[in-house]
Amino acid sequence: MERDQLHSFNLLKDEVQQKAAERLGIEKPMADWSLRDIRDFQADLEAACKSSVSEKWVYTHFKRKGSKLPRIDVLNLLSAWIGCRNWDDFLRKRGPGEPEEPPFAGKKATRKPAIRLLLLSILLALALAWFFFPTGSNVVLIFKDAYTQTPIEQRELTLKINSQSMTNSSISRHLLGDTLTADGPYYKPKKLWLSADVGDTLVVELLPDDYALMLNFFSRSSTDDLEKRRGQLTDAIHAEARIFQIHPEFEGLELLNRDEFIDRLTLPIHSLKNLEIQHITYRDEKIYRLRFLQKPDDHAQH
Repeated sequence: MERDQLHSFNLLKDEVQQKAAERLGIEKPMADWSLRDIRDFQADLEAACKSSVSEKWVYTHFKRKGSKLPRIDVLNLLSAWIGCRNWDDFLRKRGPGEPEEPPFAGKKATRKPAIRLLLLSILLALALAWFFFPTGSNVVLIFKDAYTQTPIEQRELTLKINSQSMTNSSISRHLLGDTLTADGPYYKPKKLWLSADVGDTLVVELLPDDYALMLNFFSRSSTDDLEKRRGQLTDAIHAEARIFQIHPEFEGLELLNRDEFIDRLTLPIHSLKNLEIQHITYRDEKIYRLRFLQKPDDHAQH
């Protein structure tokens, strides 16, 4: 029974690989998937099924030939992504049969002429469909830091299309032609016109907010040159800035001016540590409005 289940899982992997070629353009064996391929797959899986798998899971079960069957919830997730209701539905539709060659096995593949001809016909049809028609009803959005190229989690950002907030990591194609706005406490706002000819995946690069990152660093580090640090803060913060410190434990907030905030961030007594910035706006290229809360000491949590 376990052997049959593993064989069925290999068939499921073949169909996932074929689906990845159709939806994401990843036309290579899973063993050759790059880190970007894996992240595109994770993002599309999350957008389509509201759940995903970890990078470690992909390496364990996709890039290597494992001897253990994955958990049933993951089997259900992958089955749903290729169009089945769940794992049992996939087993019913596929049923027992001989193992199939993966769709991109390369020179090592040995197929009968009829199977080879059928596969070539299918690939030609897919290529024509890819060229003339959109390959999916939704476009998956992937956000990256413009400098480090590391992915940015959507929960760190505020996304809007034509001033309407959005919570999903994908958008319907009927919204193409509209304007996407992306903003976050540690990234500069960006407006992007959504071109109608975009593919199934759109990568959006955001510039980090240097002053927000500076405040984050200052609240988690110490210095022997307090005057220099105070001068840097004075240069970064507007003289008429209004700074709000949130106190969740008291369900309230505290209003600080620039000097009070700088004192608390630099002086040892009653100093601010581990800031988590929630909102930041600028005037004359200086911080004019700031909203933050103080997280518990990082070291105290371990």
